[in-house]
Amino acid sequence: MVDFLVTTARQGYLCLCQGSTTIYFLTGIFMGIIPTKKTFSLLKSCSSPSYTIRKRIMSDDNLQMVVVQAANCGVLHVYVQGNLEERGGKTIILTVHDIGTNHKSFVRFVNHPSMAAVKEKAIFLHVCVPGQEDNSADYFGDFPTLDGIGDDLNAVLDKFEVKSAIAFGEGVGANIICRFAMGHPNRIMGIILVHCTSTTAGIIEYCKEKVMNMRLENSIMSDGAWDYLLAHKFGGESKSRAEYLEELKQTLNAKNLSKYLVAFTKRTDLSSTIGTKLETVDALLVTGSKASHLHTVYTTHKSMNKKKTTLLVVDNVADVMQEAPDKLARSLILLCKGCGVLSGVAIPGMERQRTLSSSMEEADRPRRMSVTQPHLPPVPSA
Repeated sequence: MVDFLVTTARQGYLCLCQGSTTIYFLTGIFMGIIPTKKTFSLLKSCSSPSYTIRKRIMSDDNLQMVVVQAANCGVLHVYVQGNLEERGGKTIILTVHDIGTNHKSFVRFVNHPSMAAVKEKAIFLHVCVPGQEDNSADYFGDFPTLDGIGDDLNAVLDKFEVKSAIAFGEGVGANIICRFAMGHPNRIMGIILVHCTSTTAGIIEYCKEKVMNMRLENSIMSDGAWDYLLAHKFGGESKSRAEYLEELKQTLNAKNLSKYLVAFTKRTDLSSTIGTKLETVDALLVTGSKASHLHTVYTTHKSMNKKKTTLLVVDNVADVMQEAPDKLARSLILLCKGCGVLSGVAIPGMERQRTLSSSMEEADRPRRMSVTQPHLPPVPSA
């Protein structure tokens, strides 16, 4: 069978396909022949080797987008930060983003100066939750549950032939990472959970979410839904709220965003089983003292094995990745070192301390020697 290269104007992907079924599927989308719901079903039925879709994006960040077929999500868009051809000896870090954002939040964090040394020694696989890409088309079909997305991360590692990885999630993404780690602990070296919620909604939150879901399930982002997202990200008041909301409305598909939000509000409880299922997994829990879900992070920490879990609470911030990336980077490196990777990476802020300590020790050495060295008797004259 001859391979064909097809470009679809609607999505802008370069699609390398094999077999007449896949070609018909792609040209059908291009020509508007196949109904969208049927397209989604056909896409789910394609076997993994039948197609590979890749696209170079954000060239300044050297990202490559790879589409991975998955049982629950249909497909997952994975944005690779780092050179896969130079993966030998490098650490693989798998990320999943929060609601109200996408893979770009992790790209910005990785590009922070405090992560420069990690960036040289690691390859990041940024998973984008279905329909959350910039300017994405409407997501049709049943949106996957958080359990379903978590289980599909196994397919992502299989696609890149990765045996195990450091898994890193924020907000709802952290909840998804938890579910993945609980289901596939053998694929995990360690987990980093930023603002992780392991419980279902409390009674007040549940009532608010119930009213909000009446609109969300019709794919409508009401004012209450936007307010919920702002509170979820910033906790209280923030100068960045208006700017964030404007960017959100311009880049993300509101219908798809509502589906991801509904999936989060329907989450199942993890707190009763997370301790036993992640008993042997090294974990870093991170939150800000002003974060909206601070209390649920404490609940998660109480449920986990204290000997394997570290809790970092950053004072006076709500969004740790954006407001305190240096502190998060230091903790990330320490966790990775504890997992046996990134051993050659210096901890930001420690290099200066080590240099200063060495300089003081060298300056003090002659005085120390004069104090501690015993006095020798005078040499007798001849």
